[in-house]
Formats: sequence, structure tokens, C-alpha cells
Amino acid sequence: MDTTREANDPLVPSLREHVLEPLSTAERAVEEERTEVNAEQKAYTEFKQRVAGIETVTMPADGPGPAARTPVVETRSRQDERLRNAFRQTVMSVDHYEAVYGEPLEEHAARELSAEVAAPLRQDTTTRFTELYKTALTSAVEDAVSDREAFCDRLDDELASLVSARESLADRIDSIDGTSVFAHDRPELSAELDAVAQARQETIQGRNHSPRADGHDLCHYLYRDYSWTYPVLTAVTRFRNATV
Repeated sequence: MDTTREANDPLVPSLREHVLEPLSTAERAVEEERTEVNAEQKAYTEFKQRVAGIETVTMPADGPGPAARTPVVETRSRQDERLRNAFRQTVMSVDHYEAVYGEPLEEHAARELSAEVAAPLRQDTTTRFTELYKTALTSAVEDAVSDREAFCDRLDDELASLVSARESLADRIDSIDGTSVFAHDRPELSAELDAVAQARQETIQGRNHSPRADGHDLCHYLYRDYSWTYPVLTAVTRFRNATV
């Protein structure tokens, strides 16, 4: 015979926590990631502003004469150091840099901006800070900012999807008495759980591919430290196993 659990059954208050835990955890992970990405976006924007203030080197078409070489070298060295300092004080100064990246300036700049664009950031560089190079560097930095803006939008969409699923499941948990469901109510509950899972799958599959990730790659990236990859489906499965 189907029965419901008494209100003082210790399993009753734990059902909500058991079912919703993956969603609450996922929301915190997304919020933390968004905070970090937003900080990087601001850092690259500031770096771009610092780059704009560095004067370029103008070289004669046939190269500098002997008397001009020393001043040119000194100017280039001074500009290169300003560039490195700007990168350290902006991009590498975000709070999570060491924990997430923890790599030397030259390596990080090459990975984020390309090895060619990052060449003047190397201590042994021979690349001159010309107007042409400055334009290329600015363009690469703008791409870094745009990528992070787009990624923040994807994180916002992910968070909205998680919140929607959590609210739907929480409302359904609150509507039942205990952790068992009468037989005649099970088809309706099962259909509601299917709808939550289907809505989530449509969200994941409907995401456009990006340089960072598609819908599934995003889940693998964000939830790589947990025992589950799909928090909504995990929550739905827990709810179904506990009640249906």
C-alpha cells in the first residue's frame, strides 16, 4: 500500500537538500567563474588603455644610422619595460591569477594573445614597438575583452537555466508530503520531471558554439571538480529515485 512519510521523519527535510544540492553547488561555481571572467575583462580593458599611452618607435626605411642606434635601443628597452609592467599590473594582478594560471608573464601572454603578438613582452625581445605592432596588440587585446564579454553572457544564461530548474524542483518538493508519492500521482510527477530535464537539454543543445565551448563543453568545464557534469539531470534523477 502506498503511504506518505510523517512530517517528523528525518528523511523529509533532507529531501530538498539531497535533490537541490547539485543545483546550489553549480550556481556557486558559475557565479565564481563569472566573477573571475569579469575581473579579467576589466583587466584587459585597463591594459588596452595603458598600451594606448605608450609611444611607438618610428624607424627610417633603411634603418637607423650608427649615431642613432643607442637612443633607439634605449627607447625600445624603456617601452618594452612599460609594456611588461602594464601587463603585470593589469592582467596578472587579478586576485585569482596564481590559483588559476600561475604561469610566467611570457607564457601567459603568448597563450592569451598569441606568441607573435606577445613577442615584445619577452625579456629578450628584438621586436620594435612600432605603430603596426601597436595596432596588432590592441586588436588582440580587444579580442580578449570581447571573448570574455561573450563568455559572461553564456555564464548568465547558464545561471538562469540553473535557477529556473531549481525553482521548479523546489516548488514540486514543497507540494508533496514526505518522500513517497501515491501511485495515482506518480505519472504527473514523472511528467513534470521529464519537462524539467527536457527544458535543460534544449538549453544545452541550443547553445551556439564559441571559441571556448559548446553547450556540453561548458558543463564539462564549469563542473569539472564535481562528481556530476549535468547538475539539472542529477537533481531530477535524485528526485525521481527518492519519490517515484
